[in-house]
Amino acid sequence: MRKYRFIPGAAALTVALITMMTGGVPEWVSPAALLISALLFIFESRGTVYFNKAVKAINSPESAKKEEGVVLMGKALNAGLSNENAVVAAAVLLQNSQEDRAREILEPLSKKDDRKIAGPALTSLSMYYWTRKDYDKAIELCEKAKDLGFVSRNLCINLLTYYLAAGKTKEFSNLLSEMGTSGASSPAVVDFLAINEMLHGNWKQAGAYLEALCTEADPGFPDAYIHFAQVHMHYGNLKNAKLMLEKALRMDYARYSPYTKEMVSEMITLLSDEYKCIPFLKAADRDNKAILRIINGELPQIEAAEAERLQDILPGFPEEPDFSAVVGKSDDTDDEREMNTDLSEADERWLERHQD
Repeated sequence: MRKYRFIPGAAALTVALITMMTGGVPEWVSPAALLISALLFIFESRGTVYFNKAVKAINSPESAKKEEGVVLMGKALNAGLSNENAVVAAAVLLQNSQEDRAREILEPLSKKDDRKIAGPALTSLSMYYWTRKDYDKAIELCEKAKDLGFVSRNLCINLLTYYLAAGKTKEFSNLLSEMGTSGASSPAVVDFLAINEMLHGNWKQAGAYLEALCTEADPGFPDAYIHFAQVHMHYGNLKNAKLMLEKALRMDYARYSPYTKEMVSEMITLLSDEYKCIPFLKAADRDNKAILRIINGELPQIEAAEAERLQDILPGFPEEPDFSAVVGKSDDTDDEREMNTDLSEADERWLERHQD
């Protein structure tokens, strides 16, 4: 920001150069002008210095360093940054409880003619409205960024998240199809692919995706484990469903995650209750609205039934396949996608939003 902050330094440098070529000017004027120019450039570049220090601190594994990095990002914005760095800094503030200030920075940047500035700004600004559960506005901003011709993995991941939150499953599926094989290279997108299969009744392929994701990538966010628990619940496999939920319980929960540890604990309690486990399983798997309800962090309402005998595998449910045997294979209803669980830069940003 502060577009014209380097003008005083440039003016002083111009004066220095002119006086060097002009006679009748005291000899001390040119060195003085050069010194003033250098000091002004150094002073106005301090924002970039703060920004670089902030990035290094935020990438540190130490929580104290991360907090220091957030403070430094605020100082960097105060001192002045390029538009590109200002978008990044505002996104950091947005993820760290400074939503209003982030919005003030991002809104003017989102209106720039340069799509390389407006696109990322719109993508980050959408998160402001997502935190306030204004999913329609969040979707509108991301779709506007797409219309500008801006394309990024981070934009697609945000938009997929908002579509699910708004219950727009058709748009969710269409965007995944649009991404094609290029989208299946991140843990976040593999998780979305599994959700898409669940919503289309392809539980075998959903389980295959999640089996690979949870065993190979070992994600540090709870989402994938909760979704894998939903797959096991579909097959009446209480043991594995609880195992996945217990893993989810050990993960870090971000401020803006749809899930809480209390919700996951409640799911484990319901699955362990002989009067409630079967009503819960049936309610959770009744239709797409019920499946989506859990995906969005809410539990269905149930009524306790007569006592049911708890077993590891409940009778009356579909037989659960060996998901590890179908990893990498496609069902007849699934298009071919290669799966890569390496983390990209966009995934790292997504993980930052899903972890403390």
